Amino acid sequence: MDKKNFLVIGLILIAAAALFAWSTLARPMPAAEENQVIITVDGKEYKRIPLSQPQTVTVRQADGCVNTVEVTERGAVMQSSTCGNQLCVKMGEVTVDNWEFRPNQQFIICLPNRVSVELAVTE
Repeated sequence: MDKKNFLVIGLILIAAAALFAWSTLARPMPAAEENQVIITVDGKEYKRIPLSQPQTVTVRQADGCVNTVEVTERGAVMQSSTCGNQLCVKMGEVTVDNWEFRPNQQFIICLPNRVSVELAVTE
């Protein structure tokens, strides 16, 4: 192969790299999904709350069970429950910072009332 062949191959590689870079940079970036809290009752989604919209949610069921979940910009905590053992309240807060290190990870679960709180973290 002579110098002309190397030059042609080099130009083709440069053009291919430029096209690849342009197509990658020109592609619109997908909107980042937001971390959110998903409250479930009896296995069905009750409410989905982005962490950017802090609020307190009271889950009232027909059988008289009541759970109160506080959603903050960091995560969620079961503030109160009508269950007898209060284990869900004692589970503490699940946050973006601690969910990987918690024994039950990203969940707070109230078995007697069939309520779960999940922190859905997007990475």
